[in-house]
Amino acid sequence: MTLPAPIRIAIVEDDEPTRSYLAAHLAAEPDFELCFTSGLLGDAIAALDHHSPDIVLVDIRLPDGTGLDFVRAYCARNMGRALILSVLGDRTTVLLAFEYGASGYLLKDTPVEQIARDIRALVAGGTPISAQAATHLLTLLGSTSAPTPRATAAPLLTPRELDVLTMFSRGLSYKQTGETLGMSAHTVSDHVKSIYAKMEVHSRNEAVFEAVQNGWLEL
Repeated sequence: MTLPAPIRIAIVEDDEPTRSYLAAHLAAEPDFELCFTSGLLGDAIAALDHHSPDIVLVDIRLPDGTGLDFVRAYCARNMGRALILSVLGDRTTVLLAFEYGASGYLLKDTPVEQIARDIRALVAGGTPISAQAATHLLTLLGSTSAPTPRATAAPLLTPRELDVLTMFSRGLSYKQTGETLGMSAHTVSDHVKSIYAKMEVHSRNEAVFEAVQNGWLEL
């Protein structure tokens, strides 16, 4: 049986320890292939002449410019999708990132295991987004004041599933969520599978975003 092609990934991050950490962990994933890493805007844009990554993981602050300029150059070539990974979660930066073409936005405290899951979700058509960034997007969409549930999102989540999403919106891991709610990590995982199926999403960040947009969850 022919195996699916690996997901080609590039990392644009100026902090060398962070860049090396991400590269080592993501390259170790069996379905990922690391195209290139770069700490400079100019070098990263030049690398696109020789590589065609499916997903680019991009920091905002770079020594010679902004990661948003790389996102714009990358998206203009229609190569794939850009996922922001930044310490910046302010409204202006988040909205600019999506205006420039980003397809997802995570904060740097996101565990690398979650980043790997969110990369797969991005490839599957999802929109991985941190809870903090989601609030800014909801403001832009005008849905924070009076969110309207969508019929396509039914059936509604159970109270326990909403508890799990609430913990995720606070940045808790599977293990921490289980400890807080008095359940095993396996049970948390079962709830997550049910949430994904009901909401037709591919990541916990996307689930939080959709739950807020539908008025089921407040951040």
